[in-house]
Amino acid sequence: MDAAPQELVDLARNWARAGHARDGELLASMSRPPSPDAVFTIASAPEAILTLGELTEHLTEVIPCPLRHSEPAGFVDGDFAWLVDTPDVDIPGEGTIHLRITTILRREDGEWKVVHGHLSEGVAHLVND
Repeated sequence: MDAAPQELVDLARNWARAGHARDGELLASMSRPPSPDAVFTIASAPEAILTLGELTEHLTEVIPCPLRHSEPAGFVDGDFAWLVDTPDVDIPGEGTIHLRITTILRREDGEWKVVHGHLSEGVAHLVND
C-alpha cells in the first residue's frame, strides 16, 4: 500500500470542489457508481443517502459554497484508493462549517473514477449521561 499520488489527490479535491460548486455534470463525469441505484454518497442530513442521480439532482437545489483548505490525503492499493479531507466551507448566511470527506476511487481500464463519497459536518457530539 502506497500514499496516494498527486493525480488522485487532485481528483479527490476536484470531485469535492465540483460538488460544492454545484456542477453535477462535472461531478458525474468523475464518478462511476457500481449501478445506477447503488448508494453513492452519504452526507450530513439524516436522509442524505443518495444515488449519483439523486446527488446531482440535489446539487441543483442548493447554492454554491467553495471549499477552503482542501488537502486530501490517502492511500492506493492496486486498483483502489481512498482519500480523506477536512476542508472548510462558507455557507452564505450560516457561517463556516468544517467538513469531513472520504473519497473512494477505483481504476477501470486505466482511468480513476469515484465509486463512493462520504460527506459530513465535523461538529461536537454531545451525549447525555
